[in-house]
Amino acid sequence: MAVDGGNMAQAVIDTAYNERKRLHTGRSRTVAVVLFGLLIALGFFLALVVGKADPNTPPTCDGKTMTRHSECRIWSSRGGGGTYSYDEMIDRRESGNGVWRVVGFGGAGVAAVLMVVSIAKLNPNRPWGQPVGAACPRCRELNLREKHTVHSVTRGRTTHRYSGIVTLCTPACGFSAIRQR
Repeated sequence: MAVDGGNMAQAVIDTAYNERKRLHTGRSRTVAVVLFGLLIALGFFLALVVGKADPNTPPTCDGKTMTRHSECRIWSSRGGGGTYSYDEMIDRRESGNGVWRVVGFGGAGVAAVLMVVSIAKLNPNRPWGQPVGAACPRCRELNLREKHTVHSVTRGRTTHRYSGIVTLCTPACGFSAIRQR
């Protein structure tokens, strides 16, 4: 199937229009905030619920609850084997849960940072593209903005990418142009 270059130029311009429209609706920012909020909640769940061990609960050894005076013998070919007392088994249990606390708090922290970045980058009041110093040929206003835009078409296992620097005026004016780098 042959592809007409003019149609691909219009497809790249349409991609830029859609990107600008999506940015100005604020929907992308809302989705990002909800997603990162859920990831923060999951991180706190892992850290505070999964990673928390009740120190008053007696430890288990081979599925049996230990008493204060019993010992647990662990056989391991990977290290960490030996004979452990009641208190040592509590320490082993709590140190294993520490990994979940690190993963949970670390994941929540990363998600919080990404949430702040997405709030700033996906601001609906933030203009699309970079300003152009020239006046619009159609409306004669200084409203032109441009951005490098890529349009992808996938056919089977092959992806074709068409790109160019798209220049747009305000939606009311409707002027658009595309040029190669």
